[in-house]
Amino acid sequence: MRNVKTYTILDRVGILTDTFTAATTGICTQSAHGFKNGDKVVLTTTDTLPAGLALLTVYTVIEVTTNTFKLSATVGCQPYTTGNESAPIPAVTITDTGTGTHTYTMHDIGRNIDVSDFRHCIVSVNSQSNANIDIGFAGSIGKSPTDLEACPDFSATSAYNNAWGWLDIVSLHNNTSIDGSAASISLTGTDAQLLYEINVNGMKWINAILSGWSAGDVTVTIRLFND
Repeated sequence: MRNVKTYTILDRVGILTDTFTAATTGICTQSAHGFKNGDKVVLTTTDTLPAGLALLTVYTVIEVTTNTFKLSATVGCQPYTTGNESAPIPAVTITDTGTGTHTYTMHDIGRNIDVSDFRHCIVSVNSQSNANIDIGFAGSIGKSPTDLEACPDFSATSAYNNAWGWLDIVSLHNNTSIDGSAASISLTGTDAQLLYEINVNGMKWINAILSGWSAGDVTVTIRLFND
């Protein structure tokens, strides 16, 4: 029997942005925020963020309810997947409410997925709400020559100690090879249900990165398997 795993890299992701408040309980509040567990955000403020939160940091959204959520600094490599690898991750400890107006913006990368046990990868890209988004797929054999197990930060520039690159994909609709780039797939104003293949044989990590967003959302799932 083949070894098969399915993961969600992006789950109905658009670039949500809004203001929020934070309490010393660690609970952040914004009415009908639209987040799901595992979404990624970065924060800005007009003055000072609540103590425990920082600028230029990617946070994972956890413990979501309709109007509240918590933030974790543990971005992780496979949190909240559709497999059984989900595990509780710790929330940031917030010790004051800060000053000024605080804003979150959904980050433009998906979940880092470890593909090292698999040879084949089929990608499903599904968009609704007349999305206008570009998507590229990135891969890595390890963060650096001295740390081949750690996943790189795909939101940062590829470098000697943060090594990653764009991956070519092949359309299963017409067998067309598409050069790897930030705009490998352009969803322009229409709903789409697309299938691609990525060669992950020998790869350690892959991720999906959004760019050029102006409307809509997208779900990206992958199916990993061996012969």
